Amino acid sequence: MRKWAWALVALAIALIAISLAAPHNAARSDDPFSRTVVVLLDGTPYTVYLADTPAKWTRGYMNSTSYDPRGVGAVGMLFLFGKNSTWCFWMHDTYIPLRIVWVEGVKVTGQIVAQPLNDTPICGYGDKALELNPEIPPPETVVVK
Repeated sequence: MRKWAWALVALAIALIAISLAAPHNAARSDDPFSRTVVVLLDGTPYTVYLADTPAKWTRGYMNSTSYDPRGVGAVGMLFLFGKNSTWCFWMHDTYIPLRIVWVEGVKVTGQIVAQPLNDTPICGYGDKALELNPEIPPPETVVVK
């Protein structure tokens, strides 16, 4: 084999090794604070983080001490499930209180203020749920922009 061919093979192997050894790429896809979306709560716009994958649903606000860890003006996190069902939350390793609001379509089906570090499951029904700073008034409708 010619030298240039060996160089190409070596380059290809190096690029594959770099891509496989980059765990930060996987971490970003699991980071519930990587994206935001605007929701209208009874017509008032608020910025919230977006949890749109099972990995982000699992992590949520765990180990967070702020409603807005990235400093983008967020007041909570929206969980998009894609289908109506009963969805349960817990406050394991969550250090801040959260108003959890379950939503079917745009209509709120239930809400509760959950206390930090409580492992008791809290369940509600809808196709999405919203975790909010409890200082935000409980909404009757939630529209995702």
